[in-house]
Amino acid sequence: MKISAIETYLVSSPLDVIWKTGIGTGTRRDELLVVVRTDEGLYGLGSSYHSHAPLAVKAIIDEKLAPMALGESALDIQGVWEKLYYGSVYLGASAVSAMSGIDIALWDILGKVSGQPVARLLGGGGVEKVVAYVGCMVLGHKPLEELLQEAKSYADQGYRAIKVRGGAGVERDIEVVRAARELLGPKVDVMIDMNASYSWPEALRVAKGLGEVGAFWMEDPFDFTVANHHVEVGRLTRAGLVPIASGGNVYSRYDVLNLFKQGGVDFITPDAVKCGGISEAIKVAHLASAHNILVAPHTLSGLGQVANVHFAAAIPSHVRAHVEWDPSPKNPLRDALLTNPIKFEDGYLHVPQGPGLGTDINWDVLKELPFDTGEEISGHGRPRQRRWNPA
Repeated sequence: MKISAIETYLVSSPLDVIWKTGIGTGTRRDELLVVVRTDEGLYGLGSSYHSHAPLAVKAIIDEKLAPMALGESALDIQGVWEKLYYGSVYLGASAVSAMSGIDIALWDILGKVSGQPVARLLGGGGVEKVVAYVGCMVLGHKPLEELLQEAKSYADQGYRAIKVRGGAGVERDIEVVRAARELLGPKVDVMIDMNASYSWPEALRVAKGLGEVGAFWMEDPFDFTVANHHVEVGRLTRAGLVPIASGGNVYSRYDVLNLFKQGGVDFITPDAVKCGGISEAIKVAHLASAHNILVAPHTLSGLGQVANVHFAAAIPSHVRAHVEWDPSPKNPLRDALLTNPIKFEDGYLHVPQGPGLGTDINWDVLKELPFDTGEEISGHGRPRQRRWNPA
């Protein structure tokens, strides 16, 4: 069974509620879908992270990765991964994101050929559901009372953990977590994602305050300049002020290994659509297992969430943590585009039991979600503003 064609499709869906964070203001969801076709008529589905440059990542697949993969065995997943990775290393993290969708699609093909769900092929055959935490494009910057009402609505739906968006200022971030912990009580974990907003002294101050109010973790306080990010995150983790999470923007097991060597994290948050696909995500989980670091998969909208739930089911149980989930009531990339969306119930995400990823694409719906050019998150990439030097 040979790879005969690779197709890419960009889709967009506007947000019902504008999403404000320390990294910018979100107005829509984008997803880059990958379809790998074979000479036997079978196809697999995947998703590649758009890296906030969707057309560029699409071009990497169309112009660089796809020609390398054509003619290769669709069942030689590891061999294809090696060829794509070492044939595109000079493109850096963008190539790792791009090849993720191809890898996921090959796992989908293997599942269809064998009649097994991907989670079972990965070794997660006994895991039927994984615990979710509220994340993605919700719980952004807004007046405190509105934020608390939103947080309570998720707890009332059965979620056992939520993640608010930080980067609004040291005192404000601490206040938000304190108020949410007081409202929701001890049975609901409260995380906070800083979206790379802070300098070292600011991060130290906010980490101390968050530890005192019982934050479950503090995620990504620093910018992702690789060397500095790894050193600073490791340094903050060793300080032991509050549990530290990172990894959603750390690419491949090699990058993760460097992060661990610099002092590590308490929670690693890989995403199969970013880190090199399901093949690489499971390697990251095993690396974390060897370091006794908990694995809490990051996810994005739609098909990427499906891939990450399969991955989560196969994470070694002693380090498997929460899985990120977007509970927005209106998300066409999740609910309309997929024939079998992930099901949430009483705080858990059910692992699909059909062959492969357990879902297909509604091709007619795909045509109704045209890609919208421009920024998914406006203001993304601007210089960080410090309170003593306001814009």
